[in-house]
Amino acid sequence: MYRKIERTLKEWKETQGRKPLLITGARQTGKSYVMEKFAREEFDSVISVDFEKNPNIRRVFDGDLAPDVVIAQLEAISGVSFVKGKTLIILDEIQACPRAITALKYFCDSAEDFFVIGAGSLLGVAINREGFSFPVGKVRTERLFPMDYEEFLIALGKDILLEHCRTSFLERTPLSSALHEKLLSIYRMYLVIGGMPEVVKTFIDQESYVKAGEVQEEIISDYRADIAKYAENSQKVLSHRAFDTIPAQLAKENRKFQYNLIRKGATSSLFGKSLEWLCDAGLTLRCSKVSAPDIPLKAYEDLSSFKLYLLDPGLLVRLSGLPCEIILNQIGERFIGGLTENYVAATLASAGMPLYYWESSGRAEIDFLMQHGTDVVPVEVKAGEHVRSRSLSVYRNTYNPSLSIRLSTRNFGFEDGLFSVPLYAAWLLSSKE
Repeated sequence: MYRKIERTLKEWKETQGRKPLLITGARQTGKSYVMEKFAREEFDSVISVDFEKNPNIRRVFDGDLAPDVVIAQLEAISGVSFVKGKTLIILDEIQACPRAITALKYFCDSAEDFFVIGAGSLLGVAINREGFSFPVGKVRTERLFPMDYEEFLIALGKDILLEHCRTSFLERTPLSSALHEKLLSIYRMYLVIGGMPEVVKTFIDQESYVKAGEVQEEIISDYRADIAKYAENSQKVLSHRAFDTIPAQLAKENRKFQYNLIRKGATSSLFGKSLEWLCDAGLTLRCSKVSAPDIPLKAYEDLSSFKLYLLDPGLLVRLSGLPCEIILNQIGERFIGGLTENYVAATLASAGMPLYYWESSGRAEIDFLMQHGTDVVPVEVKAGEHVRSRSLSVYRNTYNPSLSIRLSTRNFGFEDGLFSVPLYAAWLLSSKE
């Protein structure tokens, strides 16, 4: 299956003075698959190690970390001869061997001779661990998210629809009703299946929502196991509770994260580190409130108010227990609003966009704010065709933005600075054109 990060990997390979590459992201997002595919297509050979499957390999990094010394041992263990400029070195689940991460500093100093990629499903947790030594400035970091709607369409063999969608987006003109309805139908399918590669593959191969759901259940179980295995002892139970409460948080009309939904009397001092762990592990996405929609948005971040989303809409459907028929058959259900917001949050995050929202004294709320150059663009999310909103009107009258965006199930359209974008085209919001 095609992943957009493949373009990044090829660009990295051709970069002069490149640094070792670290790929972060939650478990099961496809890091190993992407690296192995890249190795097959772009290199003559590959030396690949997995520090979780083969913990004894960690001993290679106990002593001298000079690249020549390390590579000689990896050659002996793997049986693959290293050739400068033609061999890719993959260090998978690298967070299990902190000394291997330290070694990347020395590979960086000889960058022209070595192509090294490290990856880890809990790398974010390891990097943020107190006392962890990280080679700052010596590595390039990229994060891999679940497949977005564009990648999902490509996996389904519907590539031609993408060009029609892109053209309508750039020209701000409606699609034909037939194409619009087709894309909406696949969008609802995507909400149920989500973008976890194994789930997508299972759905395509077996044409079964049931089988796809079984894989989703396995992934959620794996995430719970990771929490039990890797979270600090004091955080295990708290992280589990915070993780399981996400559907309840998103079912509210006001989706600001509320600690008392986890447990009566819960506070940020008790659960704050647990939420940080979930975000560092890549399982959740944090959307911060800003006190003012000004440039730069980061400077106006209100750390006390935020929303929390799951990394993948399909996993959210499974975790919530929402029957897929409700989504596929467009049956009205209050939770659809939270699910739709989660889909947009995951889409923006996968495009590398920080997540922010705005609220005005409880009178109005804008679901997302995007920073484009010197402009702040408000993005309102509607789950269906009913798009009347007091919040967006309040925001536009107060701040007079040059462009506002409304995501809904309506077709493309543009009038008086308001760009109507179908939900299935949310992946285009990061377009620089």
